[in-house]
Amino acid sequence: MKKKLLDYIICPDCKTSFNLQAESNESEEILEGKLECSSCKKVYPITRGVPRILPKQFSKEKQDTARAFGYEWTRFTQLTDKYEAQFLDWIKPVDKGFFLDKVVLDAGCGKGRHVWLSAKFGAKDVIGVDLSKAVDVAFENTRNFPNAHIVQADIYHMPFRAPFDYAYSIGVLHHLPDPKKGFFSVVQHLKDGGRMSAWVYGREGNWWIETIVNPIRILFTSRIPKSLTKLFSFLIAVPMQLVLKLFYSPINRHAPEFKRFLFYNDYLFSISDFSFTENYSIVFDHLVAPTAFYIEGPEFQKWFDEGKLSNIEISQRNSNSWRGTGVKK
Repeated sequence: MKKKLLDYIICPDCKTSFNLQAESNESEEILEGKLECSSCKKVYPITRGVPRILPKQFSKEKQDTARAFGYEWTRFTQLTDKYEAQFLDWIKPVDKGFFLDKVVLDAGCGKGRHVWLSAKFGAKDVIGVDLSKAVDVAFENTRNFPNAHIVQADIYHMPFRAPFDYAYSIGVLHHLPDPKKGFFSVVQHLKDGGRMSAWVYGREGNWWIETIVNPIRILFTSRIPKSLTKLFSFLIAVPMQLVLKLFYSPINRHAPEFKRFLFYNDYLFSISDFSFTENYSIVFDHLVAPTAFYIEGPEFQKWFDEGKLSNIEISQRNSNSWRGTGVKK
């Protein structure tokens, strides 16, 4: 934790500032210490460089989700330059020039790949928040950036003022018990005039996931030991990677007139250049999650309308998901 994070964080209960008690430092990072609320005197630990500003209790559903994604991101820790194009496509029409000198919130940062990019794009400060132990990986992936910060907290109960010029939540809201509530929680941390971006699984175009994959995930792969889900994912990822490299990539590039015959083409072509490890993690991500909602486009639009956002732009991505952005009035 860097000291300037104190400019942004507050006690999530009484909304007052923290007093810092640093116990171990390394360069600009406080690795071990405590944050004490100046009003209610609650104390939150700083361990391994990350402030842990968590509620004492949260639902079993959230605990299970945190464990699942904590397991995932502590096994698939890699960062790749291919993330940049993918991230910018998720937040389109926002471009990387928009980040310059902005205070940015990554709501559900996982291993920190988008914090890493936001910091590289020149954000004044970017804060990644996640409920899971993936924050430890995110901290290691971003600690060399003076403008990057990681906090372990609940997206429904975030310990921030409302200083953010830009907030995004990519691939997270649909894994929450109440996705719309999570969306509104992020929006309320924006400044007036701040921009929100979100990307969620779409219901449209995903009939086969809802009817085939979802029952397997709900009844089997999210319940068995995660090491077995990882093995099961590997056995799927191996032939999938071969099909992507032998069919989806060359046909889309060299014989596009035949791409209409390829199943789920828009999405599978979009990941056909990824490494095996990356696609292995994508398969695991779909199978390990205890909770996954598939959001219809009109419902996604309602979030932005009810959140009192303006200049709203909603678009479909790869024929199977929705991205949206809007400005807080």
